[in-house]
Parts: sequence; structure tokens; C-alpha cells
Amino acid sequence: MSSRSASAAPDRTLDYAARSVLGTLAPSSQAEGDLKTFVAERALRHCWEGLRQYLAIRVPSPALGAVLLDLESFADRGLLSEPPSARAHLFRRAHERAALPADARPTPRWWRPPSARHAKDLERLRAALRDDDDADAFEIAELTFARRLDAAEVAFVIRRPPASVEEVIASIRDVARRILGPYPASRSGQLDDALLEAFALEPSARRPRARPLLPLGAVVAERYRVDTHLGSGAFADVYRAADLEVPGHVVALKLFRAPSVDEDAREIALRELRLIASVSHPSVVQFKDHGWHDDRFFFVMPFHRGQTLRERLATGPLNRAEARRIFVPLAHALAAMHDAGVRHQDVKPDNILLAQLHAGDDESLLPVLLDLGVAAKDAESVLAGTPTHLAPEVAARFAREPDPPAITGKADVFSLALTLKNALAPEEEETVLAGAVDAFVADRARRAPRPPSRPDLRFLRDSFERWLHLAPDERPTAHELARELARLTAPEEQRARRLAAMRWGLPVLVMLAVVFGAVVFVLGRETELQRIEATQARELATLERLRAEEARDRAARVRADLAEAHERRLALEADVERLQAEYTTSRLTREELASKLAHAERGLALVREEGAMEVARVQGELRRMRESRDLTLGELDRAGEVLRAEQGRANALRAQVETLSAELAEAQTSSRAATRRVGELEQTLSALRASLDDLDHPHPADGEP
Repeated sequence: MSSRSASAAPDRTLDYAARSVLGTLAPSSQAEGDLKTFVAERALRHCWEGLRQYLAIRVPSPALGAVLLDLESFADRGLLSEPPSARAHLFRRAHERAALPADARPTPRWWRPPSARHAKDLERLRAALRDDDDADAFEIAELTFARRLDAAEVAFVIRRPPASVEEVIASIRDVARRILGPYPASRSGQLDDALLEAFALEPSARRPRARPLLPLGAVVAERYRVDTHLGSGAFADVYRAADLEVPGHVVALKLFRAPSVDEDAREIALRELRLIASVSHPSVVQFKDHGWHDDRFFFVMPFHRGQTLRERLATGPLNRAEARRIFVPLAHALAAMHDAGVRHQDVKPDNILLAQLHAGDDESLLPVLLDLGVAAKDAESVLAGTPTHLAPEVAARFAREPDPPAITGKADVFSLALTLKNALAPEEEETVLAGAVDAFVADRARRAPRPPSRPDLRFLRDSFERWLHLAPDERPTAHELARELARLTAPEEQRARRLAAMRWGLPVLVMLAVVFGAVVFVLGRETELQRIEATQARELATLERLRAEEARDRAARVRADLAEAHERRLALEADVERLQAEYTTSRLTREELASKLAHAERGLALVREEGAMEVARVQGELRRMRESRDLTLGELDRAGEVLRAEQGRANALRAQVETLSAELAEAQTSSRAATRRVGELEQTLSALRASLDDLDHPHPADGEP
């Protein structure tokens, strides 16, 4: 982190990066108005992470996305070029949108330093600033030390006089010095950087996306039809396009967002393109075509299928063998570029494509360097707020350090080595803490990244210290780096050499030991025979001097001794023959052992290959299961929506049925009443008919004939 005052020249990196890019895009346009407009157009991306963290401390998660979208809309209104600065206007808008009571604000996920004691000290500092007599102390401290606004900008954001803001800043330093001490346990040991760490949250990968310049279906140069928008950087869009002159041929088309306003800008673009096109290496993306579309420069590259190194690292770190297969070709590619006088300027995982030449064959992966430096790529990463892979000598220029080292191809070597370190140990990757781009750039200019600390990577410590050295002259060239990357697999190679030595040396040592033992044994036996023969000669000489009467007895004893000596000789010869047979058997056994070892190694290699294939198959199945799960979840969501709609219709039908049932019951009651009424009427009618019959046919009176 920077040891300078947090409130001094906060826009220095943004302004310097904008000037360098503006000079590349339009060398004749250096007016202050052009610079302010250019800075305003790119200030949101530069400040994005700091703005997100500022809002995340104050706005609940469900509403955070809407507020960030409002900031994007606000940035498009063209108000950011007004004083005091583009950043001040953005933070003032964020301050207005985050005006919530303290008890309604969320609990932030603060960044935790490695030291537990330092983490507790930072929490004490935040609590002290919340309880300060000045209600704005907490926000002033955050805006000053974490968001790196100066006192005038902070005063503009919170609508207070600059003099009172400066007084609060001085008291904040006193509080921090009392709690943290004069030499806090921050990464740089500076008080201002400890204050920055106190207001840092865990970083986010989401960043605002620029709207694509071309709609789908647009045709560039009457030849390339845009099919898909692949992504946008600070200066250009990349599209997947169909080559209309070659049926079925797909290319990648890169279109710069800024128009080439004059011939000087066009000539600069063409000159750099010619330099890059002169590089011939499989791991350097090749240019197929170029031109202008609506005064914007475009060029065409092959469309490679595969994934970026960043996407690959999302599944886990690289092992050392895999890293060697990827980074050695990349180092050779950089060497070819440097030999042609070209510097890449933006080596990072997002710009390394692992192209799959043959579908389903992981061994056919070809690492390819993308997004070569046709523009001011170093400045692009600063403007975009992602300067994590800048070399120290490049960062020194943006931090306006005095007498910075010259920028050469060694800057690309640094970026590639840092990418390698982060690929082997992603958990140790440095981030732009609190979104403070200026502080990160200043820190990178003065301090080299630490080598990996994981135990299995400690043997590479000396190599990484050289590859990531602060001084460019102490780093290797790209050619040297390509050779030195063999160290990645040095332990495995040494182990293999020891095994090979043991496989062939051990049988030889055993054979030599057996031969030496046999020779020693035979020589010992021959010495014993010589001693026995000398004894026999002395005994024969003694026999001649014996008396005649003892001659027969002594001769008998001599013959017995001779017979015993003969048996010993036969036994020795039998021992020699047995040793020779054992030696022959031992040699055959060693050959069988070597054969068995070779067979076992072949089996082990086969098992490893089958295991790798099984792991690949399982990973493929896992990806398919995840895709199936996502599809199933989507189907379930849609089915749930259909079910809820059907339930609504069923409830409506049920209500209609109940209404009709009530009407039917009422109708049945009316029908029964009508039936009774009809019966009554029929009885009345029958009575009337009977009365009528009586009138028409009167009965005779009693007594009448």
C-alpha cells in the first residue's frame, strides 16, 4: 500500500492512465476538455469496486443491485466531467441513494487480515469511529482512507465545509494511532494503509458491462456477420462472427470502441498491428484481417474453442506438471514477441486461452495468448480498476514515482510469472483491497509480490523471488524463463532418476557382492589346501626319520591323513560348484525381478491412465449432472408457475361450481313447490270438471221415474 497521504492527488493514476490512452487513440487531441470527458466516460469502471463496497456497507443486499444500476445510468448522463471530480460525483450519488438509518443498514462482511490480533484492532477502530461525537466520522474515514477521496471531494459528497472535514480527518488519525499504535500490523506497516484495511470488504468479481457497439446480425466490411457478443473491455468489443466469403468459417472479430479520429491514430494502430502480425508462434493469436468500421479499427483472429485460464482455475489450482505444459509454450510465445520488438502488456488469466484442438482430448490443449497490445493495455487495466498483474516498473509510472525503471519485455515476464504463481496457489492471489486502485498501484511500485508459501511449493521460492523481482534487471528474459520453468517438475524428475538408478544399480551391486564373496571364499579354501599340503610334506619327511618298526604304523596314519585331505578337497570343489550354481540362479532371479518390475511399471502407468480417464469421465458426468440439474430446476420453476396458474383457474371453477350448486338447490326447491302447486291445480281442475258434469247431467230427484 502507499505510504503517502490518502488525501493527496487521489486521481493521479486515473488521470495519468487517461492521458496515456488518449495520446494513443488521438495523438493530436490533448486538450483539458478532452481529458475530462475521457476520464468521465471511464470513471465508473475505475471506481466500481470501491463504490460497490461503499454501498454494501449501507444498502441491504436485495436493493444493492438496483442502486448499482442507478449508478450506471447516472454515469451515462454526462455529469461526471463537472468539478470537483468524476469520482466525487459518483460517490455523492451513492451517498444520496444509501441514506438509510443506521439500524436499517446491513452487517458487512469485512476483509479479515491474516493476523487475528490485527483484525480485532480494526474492529475496535471501526467501533470507535461509529461512537465518535461527530456522526460523520465513520463515513469521512471510509471515504478518505479506503475510497481515497481528498478533503474537498469528501466535503462535496457529504455536503460539509472542507475545513471541518480536514479537522475530522486529523482527529481520525489520532484515534487510529491510539488504537493501532504508531506502527500497525498492516501489510505496509503504515497507519493510512491500516485505515484502508479497516474499511475493506471481500472483493466481488462482478463489474459493469459495456453495451456492445454492434447488434447481432450486423455485417462488418461486407464480409463478417456478427453472431455473438463475446465480451467487452475498456477499449474494445469482441464478437463471434461468420465469414461470409468462406461458408461455415467462424472468426473472432475485435472492434475498438473509440473512433480513429485522424490519420496519426490510424497509422499507430496499423504500425502496432504489423509488428504483432510479424510474430509467428503457435501460442500467439494470429491476425487474419483488419480494417475500419464506422471509423473504428477492427481486426480478425481465429476463433478458438476452449476456456480461459481464469475459467479453468474456477475448478481448482493447476498442479505443477499441468502448469509446466501450459506456461512453457507461453514463455516461448513471449520470447518470440519480444524478439519482434512487441510487448504483450496485459498477460493475465483472462487473456490466456486453453484452446482444445481435438474435442474430448485434454492432451491436445494449446495455450494461446489473447488480447495483444494494440492499444495502451497497461492503462486499460488501471482504468478498468483491475491492475493486479502490473509489473512494478509499469505501476511506478502510474503512481508517478521519480525515476522509474525503463519498461521492457521483462514486464511481461513478471506478469506471466505472477499468473503462474496465482495458478499454482490461487488462495494467495493479491486483490485491489477496498477497490483502492491508487493504493494498490503505489504498493506494487514499491513492493514485489511474495513467493508462494504453500509447503509443496517452497522449493520454488528462490525461482519466484527472481522471476518476480522488483528490479527488472534481476528478472530473466522470456527465453531464460522458458528454460527455468523446468524446475516446476524437478522433484518428480529427481525421483524418477533415483528409481531408475535403483532399478539398474541394485542388481549390479548384488551381483558384485556375490562374486566378491565367492572369490574370497575360493581364495580362502585354496590357502587352506596349501597349508594342508605343506603339513603333509613335513609329515612325509618325518616318516623317513622314523624307526623301521614304526614305518608301517606311521604310513597307515599318513594314508589316513591323505584320504581325509582328499575328501576335504572334494568338499571344497563341491562348495565352489554350489556357489557358481547359486550365482547363476541369482542372476536369473534378478532378470526375472527386472522383468516383473517393468511389467509392474507398465501396469501402474495403465492404471494411472485409466484413473485419469475415469476422473475426466466423472468430471464430465458431474458437469452434465450440473447442467441437467440446472435444466431440471428451470423446468420445476416453469412447472410451478403453470401449477400456480392452474390452481388459480381451479379455484375460480370451484367458486363457479359452488354458485351453480346453490342455484341448482334453489331451482330444485322452486321445482318442488311448482310440482305441489301443479298437483293442487290438477285437483282443483278435477273438482271443477266434476261440478261441470253435474251441471250438464243433473240427477233425477227422488221419486221421479
